[in-house]
Amino acid sequence: MDSVLMAFESIKDKKIRSFLTMLGIIIGVGAVLILVSVVQGYNADLTAYYEKQGVNKVNVSIINFDRTNTMDQSGEFMSWVSESLADQITGVTPSASASGTLKYYSNVNDTAILYFGNEQWSACNNYTLDEGRDLLAEDIDARSRVCVIGSYVADELFGFREAVGETLMVNGTPLTVVGTFYQKDGGEESSMDDAIVVPYTLNRQMLGTDSVTGFTVKVTSSTGMSAVMAAVEDWLIENIDTNTGEYDVENGNDAMEAAEDETASLQVVLGGVAGIALLVGGIGIMNIMLVTVTERTREIGIKKAIGAQRSTIISQFLVESTVLSGCGGVIGIFIGYSGSLILGKAIYDMILLPDVWMTVAAFAFSLAMGVGFGMYPAVKASALQPVDALRAD
Repeated sequence: MDSVLMAFESIKDKKIRSFLTMLGIIIGVGAVLILVSVVQGYNADLTAYYEKQGVNKVNVSIINFDRTNTMDQSGEFMSWVSESLADQITGVTPSASASGTLKYYSNVNDTAILYFGNEQWSACNNYTLDEGRDLLAEDIDARSRVCVIGSYVADELFGFREAVGETLMVNGTPLTVVGTFYQKDGGEESSMDDAIVVPYTLNRQMLGTDSVTGFTVKVTSSTGMSAVMAAVEDWLIENIDTNTGEYDVENGNDAMEAAEDETASLQVVLGGVAGIALLVGGIGIMNIMLVTVTERTREIGIKKAIGAQRSTIISQFLVESTVLSGCGGVIGIFIGYSGSLILGKAIYDMILLPDVWMTVAAFAFSLAMGVGFGMYPAVKASALQPVDALRAD
């Protein structure tokens, strides 16, 4: 306890020098916590984005070089998925899209994405109905000129006016709005709320083709992804002639998992870079402790002359270097938490706080720097001969 009090007294006597000595530790700990927290915030933001799009999706592409049977085969595929995989999926829908120019009297929206789907499109893509109704199977069969619009489209074109029941022009084709979706992506231009969904059977009229090549199968649980993908591939092998067509099956979760792996690697790299600052801080502590030993040579000589053991001298200087680095660690933690909160709010509009285990690890590492880099000066101090030390000025 006396060694700790002496260490604080030494820090108090030389405030500026002590602060400059701790600066490397402060920067290192603060940087570690801030950088890792920001990367965690990026990962959380990215995960939220993929979840908005909808997870557990199997993306299927079927391309026939013989265009005469494309629509029939597409219908067969969706019927088979709906019947054979009913207990494993939420739905299946075509997934074609195009750019769209939407007009309602003088109001124009030219940033919306025009999606072609069926009555299960919203369930497959994680959209929730707000007002009106969703697309129906009858709309698909009858090629009804109807649509469901995102919240941004509704606000941009209709404002406070009721959108359901109104008719808007989509790329020159009049469509009746039968429903609107809840806001899911900030309600901004070019977001997922800047969207309009129409029956995929209107693709010939609006896109000039009967071809349906892309499909989304929404799987109920991530644990069922492999089984559904295997079943889909088996059906495609049996039904697609590779001489006249081709197919592809993709796990929609792969992109999110790859992004998570990248951010995990980025965390390690940034943490390592910040850790270098801790090492530099530790070297700074060692240098200052060597200076301290030189300044207190006479004090060391007196203590050894009256019977102080080498272990006592070592512990005294080790405690001082550890307290010095520990104080730097505490200040660094405060800066790390403050910086994480500020950057989290500014960049991601969320509250970011460093993980407890990361905070404990950073503080423990700062103490380890004090012990490791304080050992050599402490041993050097304990090795001084009393007679030589007492002769020092």
